[in-house]
Amino acid sequence: MRSRLADPRVLAIAAAVLAALIGLAVLGRWEKHRWVQAQVRGQERVVRLVGPLDQRSLIGFRVLPQFDCLVYRRGAELLALELCVDGNGKLVEAIDRRGGGRRYYDLESDPGAARIRLNRAEVDRLLRKMGAE
Repeated sequence: MRSRLADPRVLAIAAAVLAALIGLAVLGRWEKHRWVQAQVRGQERVVRLVGPLDQRSLIGFRVLPQFDCLVYRRGAELLALELCVDGNGKLVEAIDRRGGGRRYYDLESDPGAARIRLNRAEVDRLLRKMGAE
């Protein structure tokens, strides 16, 4: 009497399920990589738009448990651009609010993927200068 596990149909189904699971894992990793790349490109764009951290258009800040943010105006738009860094200076969030829209580039859910570093000592100096404690 033959075992059901040795049945060619069961083996074929098991192989198909295994192939589907491997395919889904590969697809998931690719999609995550693509998403991270899009977030990093957006962050790079906002960093270029901001320019030097210490400038006259620096008008505000946010101090949060996970990260600290510097806020910059552009023209009449007071809260146009924002850069947020963690305790090590990794850029985890960048926001572009120009033109009436909001574009968030956020790696807070995967801070290990953050590649852009800002000078954390400079961020701290600017926060102190603006009265953050």
